[in-house]
Amino acid sequence: MRLLPVPLRDEAVRAPFLRWAVAGGLLRLLLLPVGITSDTLAVYWRAHLIAFHGEVYADYLVNMGSHVVHAGWLRVVQPLLGPADELWTHPWWWADSFGLIPEHMAAFLGRPDAWRAIALLKLPYVLAEIAAGLVLLSLAWGRQDGRLPTPARIARARRTWILWMLSPAALYATLLFARYEAFPVLAVVAALLLAERDRPWSAAIVLGIGITLRTYPIVLVPVFALVLQRGLPRQVAWMAVGIAPFALSMALNRLVAGTYGEIAAVGDYTYGSSWLAWSFAPGPGRGEAGIPLFPAALVVLGVYLLGRDRGWWGAGPVARDDLWRWVVVTHLVMFATTSFSAHYLMWITPAIALLVARSDVRAVVPLHLVQVAGVFVAAFLLWGGILFTGTLGGLGPTAQRLLPLGPPLADGQLLADIAWTTGVLAVLALALPFIAETLRRDPRTGPLP
Repeated sequence: MRLLPVPLRDEAVRAPFLRWAVAGGLLRLLLLPVGITSDTLAVYWRAHLIAFHGEVYADYLVNMGSHVVHAGWLRVVQPLLGPADELWTHPWWWADSFGLIPEHMAAFLGRPDAWRAIALLKLPYVLAEIAAGLVLLSLAWGRQDGRLPTPARIARARRTWILWMLSPAALYATLLFARYEAFPVLAVVAALLLAERDRPWSAAIVLGIGITLRTYPIVLVPVFALVLQRGLPRQVAWMAVGIAPFALSMALNRLVAGTYGEIAAVGDYTYGSSWLAWSFAPGPGRGEAGIPLFPAALVVLGVYLLGRDRGWWGAGPVARDDLWRWVVVTHLVMFATTSFSAHYLMWITPAIALLVARSDVRAVVPLHLVQVAGVFVAAFLLWGGILFTGTLGGLGPTAQRLLPLGPPLADGQLLADIAWTTGVLAVLALALPFIAETLRRDPRTGPLP
């Protein structure tokens, strides 16, 4: 019980938190054997090469920490899954996604034990997602200071917990699209909790592990370092520790496959260009590079934090207790200035939860829901049910045919751009007042009550 956050074990306040925990748990149990996509099967195909053949898929050496986790899980549950080579989707379907994904999914979903396989394959994702929610609840509650919690504090923590239990972004990414986005999210929030518990070097290691699970937390390394450490030598040392697990994974890639993987191929990926640069013709597609707004924003953010530490401006270094604010700012700016796939929305959900728990910004949840709706609508208009192929697979053939496999409109680009832009504006409506609130604060004040 001591591992649980205080709101789930303190008899004076735990009743509503436990009720929402039960509601969220039942929802996850209902969805666990239902949703899966070809992305899931492709990930496990790469992992099964590691688990059972002692080799890697050299053409796609990305997120290798996650591949190792998947491989380890396969070694545990393989006896319950049947013959391994009958389960996985070889990535050659990428050559003709619209034509081949339905074929692969139909074969997989035709298995008599498909529902059991779906549940077992997604179980690590759900466990990581629940663990991330528990860490977030600890962050929302704050440290025990010996005083009785105020009604406002209890209400904020409760709203944060409800948001996580019912988050459409987290539920879609984890239980419908069935991707491992919960792995890096857990690492990020755990690193933040460790930092707030005065364990900065442990935070560096955990964040570094998160980068091996999904590369995106690498953008948070300088933010953590510049706030947690004082002086350039210690900041560089912290960043080195934070990057070390990722550097090790790249070295291992080189050793076993002769290539550094994602670092060596970043220039060849439309993903790399579109994630780091956003065009003024916004959309969820991974198109050509546009104006590099996000890299520019990261530079501005880094220079500001460095200048505060060096005394170039401001009243002193950013308070360590305000680290969460700059982590939230980084996420908000990232999702306002990059293009991404719908399941990546889970990455921003902890930032939204922290806004609910600790900020005075208004309409946080409604604006977040507008963002989610905009991204989902844009993605559906451009790609149709191909994003959801298999999502309803556990419910039988009739449910699988409820969504069109292709785009629902002959030309939905304009409507998709409008939907996407609406989502971007919703994020900006959160980011701008929160940045203003953060800059108004005295850098030497403590955390919010």
